[in-house]
Amino acid sequence: MTASSPTPSSSSTSAEGWWVLAATTWVQVLCSGAMLLVPTLAPQVAAAFGMPTGWVGLQVSLLYGVAMLSSLQSAVVARRLGGCRASQLAMALVLAGCMLALLGTPLALLGTTVMLGLAYGLTSPAAAELLTRYTPAGRRNLMFSIKQTGVPLGGVLAGLLAPTLTAYWSWHAAFLAVGLACLGMLLLLQGRRLLWDQTRQPTAPMRGSGSLAVLREQPSMRWLGAVGFCLSAAQLSLLSFAVAFMVEERLLALVTAGVVVSVVHVAGVTGRIGWGVLADYLGRSLPVLIGLAVAITLVFLVLALLGALLPTWTVVALLVLAGATSVGWNGVYLAEVTRRCRPGEVGEATAAVLVLTYMGVLVGPALFSLIVWVTASYAIGFLLPAATGGLAIFCLQRYRGAGHGAIR
Repeated sequence: MTASSPTPSSSSTSAEGWWVLAATTWVQVLCSGAMLLVPTLAPQVAAAFGMPTGWVGLQVSLLYGVAMLSSLQSAVVARRLGGCRASQLAMALVLAGCMLALLGTPLALLGTTVMLGLAYGLTSPAAAELLTRYTPAGRRNLMFSIKQTGVPLGGVLAGLLAPTLTAYWSWHAAFLAVGLACLGMLLLLQGRRLLWDQTRQPTAPMRGSGSLAVLREQPSMRWLGAVGFCLSAAQLSLLSFAVAFMVEERLLALVTAGVVVSVVHVAGVTGRIGWGVLADYLGRSLPVLIGLAVAITLVFLVLALLGALLPTWTVVALLVLAGATSVGWNGVYLAEVTRRCRPGEVGEATAAVLVLTYMGVLVGPALFSLIVWVTASYAIGFLLPAATGGLAIFCLQRYRGAGHGAIR
């Protein structure tokens, strides 16, 4: 067990907490927005890079695969450099990835994907280290939830910015704009770097298995990581196939389906904040996580069994509810990780559970696709997130009784 890092005074926490929250949230927005540029501009990028549009979709899977591997050592990097410097490194990687994409070759796209994946793997452990030190325990669920809104907000940024810039100039402008925004954020962070990184540990030891040692040593973290795997599989199943379900089975217009998915994203942002407020009000995050897993199971079960029969407005309402729950769990989840982990291992524990979470991102859509291929029904495909929601309930119950620390 490593020693606990020094904690700032209450006055320092009060003065800096909101700055830390704003900075870590914006870093998350820029990383997430950069990750979604290629899927958002798939036809234009595919044509420019000389590859089939379908191949561009593989870029997302590869990106999350790199992020998963990056998470293995990202906590040690954040501890050695400090959370602020690690965030600056993430911004530099995104900047380099966006600039590399401007070359417009398949090899450049591969380099961009690797750099964005490395950056994304760095962001959460670095943010967890800073937020834990500068956020009062009684507001931690809310603060982590607000920070996690950066993921769907990044999607909104990419969805609004990229097509507009592409229409008026070219797809290059979208990558250039995000890259310059990252450069600006990198420079802004420099003003807080000495204060925020005063507890960094330049000689923190590297581990051969990286953050996976936390999963091996702590049963509670293994079960919590399994929860992340299940819930992320449900989340990406919804976001990856909601449009196809509405267009191909509910026969909605593509534009209408796009509006519904935008509302689903907004519900996810609202849910992340709302569940964080509820968890802080209760003083316990575990009941909120269990309630969300139950809701995810029930909503997707109804969509799977009755999605082809219910009125359209009911299906839309269920999809929005699915967004509020299956997209809204992340902040409360990461706050629970920081509460349950050993002192001084916030970054390592966060990185460890994110390895399994990213694995769920990779596995969930692939299994959903397999179900659709076998059954020829997107509605039946929603049995997958219903099943992973139920499995999350089981894992949370096992987590409740796992060793190390008492559950609140």
